[in-house]
Amino acid sequence: MLIYFEKLIASFLFLLIIFLSMEQKQYKHVEKLIRRSKNVFIVSPYIDEYYAKFLLRHARNKKIYIISSSPDEKAKKLLTKGGFPTLTLLLSIIMFLFYCLLRLAGLSYMFILIIGFLLFALFIVRLSTKKPKSIRLKIPKEFIHAKFYIGDYEAITGSANLTYRGMHKNIEHLEIRNDPDYIKKLKTEFWRMWNI
Repeated sequence: MLIYFEKLIASFLFLLIIFLSMEQKQYKHVEKLIRRSKNVFIVSPYIDEYYAKFLLRHARNKKIYIISSSPDEKAKKLLTKGGFPTLTLLLSIIMFLFYCLLRLAGLSYMFILIIGFLLFALFIVRLSTKKPKSIRLKIPKEFIHAKFYIGDYEAITGSANLTYRGMHKNIEHLEIRNDPDYIKKLKTEFWRMWNI
């Protein structure tokens, strides 16, 4: 009877672990580190479009350094070219609307038309050349399999890639440490890998 009870408990615990691991929570720790830190150092062999967009959204007033051997093509483009230059597009639309209002009123609009055209041309140029100043991506010659995330006061190491699947779906292991000596040691390792 005791063996049956132990097997029943073991089965229940196994099912509970499976159920709890279906929705992983490691993303909360990594995303919090990225949001709260002014200097972020990331080593992840794989980065997808989801997390490239996340990094772009949270890159303001930060320095983000990334080492990734195989970033997704869309992620690589986002991290090296940047996001959509919305302010320039907004100015172009405002100028176009202003041009339409002047035309409807029968006023001289050639000056506005020229400025609007120049702003739209600027938008096209920025769209094709904008690079995020605060994000630096390094793709090393050799494949790097390490995964760690370093912030100002915290370091996370483990098995999770910076992908939606790695952070939200897979069963991964993360170790979170806020020991200043450990963080300093990990930053030294980061710069060693950066210079390979």
